[in-house]
Amino acid sequence: MAFDIVNSKKHLTIEGLHKLISIRASLNKGLPERLNIAFPKIIPISRPEVPRSDLDPNSSNDKHWLAGFVSAEGCFFIKQSKSKTHKLGVGVSLRFLVVQNIRDDYLLKNLIQFLGCGQYNAKEKSGIGTFDVTKFSHIVNIIIPLFDEYPIWGVKAKDFYDFKEASVIIKSKEHLIQKGLNKVLLIKSRMNFSRPL
Repeated sequence: MAFDIVNSKKHLTIEGLHKLISIRASLNKGLPERLNIAFPKIIPISRPEVPRSDLDPNSSNDKHWLAGFVSAEGCFFIKQSKSKTHKLGVGVSLRFLVVQNIRDDYLLKNLIQFLGCGQYNAKEKSGIGTFDVTKFSHIVNIIIPLFDEYPIWGVKAKDFYDFKEASVIIKSKEHLIQKGLNKVLLIKSRMNFSRPL
């Protein structure tokens, strides 16, 4: 709808501009304060209610959908932390995460049923919900095999391959010696926002 307004140049008229701002007002957290001040009479357009449906763990279509969704919205992390229980004083762990607006809590909670693992956390103040998998056995037995069969795309695929490489080192307990820990930390240093373009 917004694309059509801009494409047809209707946004250059007062009516078209107001319509475009009404669309913006209906998205995410609404209008920023400066637009609310500039356009105090704007009413957000009503958005259609999207029917809720459960993901089917036996559906390859749903698994392909999840791979695409995670390619855009998922995160693969290696967490480094100080540890008194590790001989080297440093522990590493893996974390798979999907973050969405809290209004999408149904989807995030449904991922728990779909995958048979993970947990949902809501952060009311910031308005976000998270689906988290941190248990190592769930990562190596559920998450990694799923995305091996239903691949992640784009630059996120590189993060997944690094995540998977780190899981092999951790599974073999090689991360408990300095050489192995250094390998995991090197992998971590090239992931996500640290990845060179």
